[in-house]
Amino acid sequence: MRLLCYNSFFQQHTYHGKELRGRVLNRVIALVGAAVCLLAIASCGGSNGNTSVTTPNGNTVNNPSGTLKNRAYISNQYSGNLQIVDSANDTTAFYNSSNTNTSTTNQIVDLSVNIAVGVSSTFLARSPSGAMTAVYDPSSLTVSFVDNSTQVDNATITLPAWAAMEVFSPDSNTLYVPTGNANAIQVISVTNSAISTTYNLYSVRWIALNPAGTVLLAFADNFDSMYLLNLSATTITPVAIPGFSRPVNAFFSADGNTAYVLNCGNQCGGSAPPSVAEFNVTAQTITTTVQVGGATVGLLNSNNLYVAGYGGGANGTVDFIDVSTMTRTTANSILINDGQQWKMGLNNGKLYIGAKTCQNTVTGCLSVVNVSTQTADAPLPPRGPVTGMQSIPNRSTMYVIEGGVLDIYDTTTDQLQPLQLSFRGALYDVVQIDQ
Repeated sequence: MRLLCYNSFFQQHTYHGKELRGRVLNRVIALVGAAVCLLAIASCGGSNGNTSVTTPNGNTVNNPSGTLKNRAYISNQYSGNLQIVDSANDTTAFYNSSNTNTSTTNQIVDLSVNIAVGVSSTFLARSPSGAMTAVYDPSSLTVSFVDNSTQVDNATITLPAWAAMEVFSPDSNTLYVPTGNANAIQVISVTNSAISTTYNLYSVRWIALNPAGTVLLAFADNFDSMYLLNLSATTITPVAIPGFSRPVNAFFSADGNTAYVLNCGNQCGGSAPPSVAEFNVTAQTITTTVQVGGATVGLLNSNNLYVAGYGGGANGTVDFIDVSTMTRTTANSILINDGQQWKMGLNNGKLYIGAKTCQNTVTGCLSVVNVSTQTADAPLPPRGPVTGMQSIPNRSTMYVIEGGVLDIYDTTTDQLQPLQLSFRGALYDVVQIDQ
């Protein structure tokens, strides 16, 4: 029966009319089907990180994944589980050399190396304390809290509507989840495992929290105002602040006094070009604005704000802004691959930018920019939409989820490293747990 669980049931993934059969056939090892594995559950495994499991070679052992010191969690849309990887050496607890797929050099990873969470796990958020990870399940509209010590799903909260992101408070006691279709930000008490209150805000989609956890900025679909919520006030009410153009995100200075707001502008239906606005939080005023090529995703590293966006056509753009002087240091926007840019990571002087949609034909949805030279590296091949990205600490390594597959990049070369990991199912997001 175990052989049935390891048989190849190759799923066809279609992205904008392009079937990635070759990629899936070479790299994604899926289950034969739920019915088959239910019959062979003793062999297939499916337990959490703390129980006895059966390894691919037939041995029954205790799962040692909870003792790893460099864990990364990877959400699996197909199984609803979190896969556990030792990000120090890109292995799992039950890797066995006899299971190496010699045709691709990928590892076949035992399904048992996981944390059982939901039906279809997608985006993840690690609490600042590192004690827990929030896992979103779009199939049930729930957020689950996984205890990172025991590696067990401790609580699940049902949301009233679909969500696209979540943000922990600095003390890890609260999780904020914008639910646009419910026209409210859900405030979840982690301690009580319940929605403690809601902040009503029409069509809210994105939020940003200051370092002290006292000011929440919110952004709604197709609005030119940004909303500010003073979380220290006796009565918390969103205050609309005009002067923006389709704002979508913000990054705070270390002292929390300044927010750098991304204006998607006319690329999102606004009237003004894309820009970054410097916002004085105390005075609640815009102090200056810097135009950029596009602004849907950003990353603030010290005084450097990296901003990317896409206005259509063959290319997206990246710009660098020195926030200490609010000047753009890229004389011309750096051209990158096309697509709706929404993920960004920095490692070894390389800026990785991922798009959730792109043509994915000659070039892929992942772009790399050399920070020191302010130039784009050679385009990467099509591997599917980017849904997750994690820079691995103390290594020249970037984990990227492309087309439902984990790709491990060597950031010194921009190439896939020889050792890759394959999991059954369709992966979505990745987060480093032990930092």
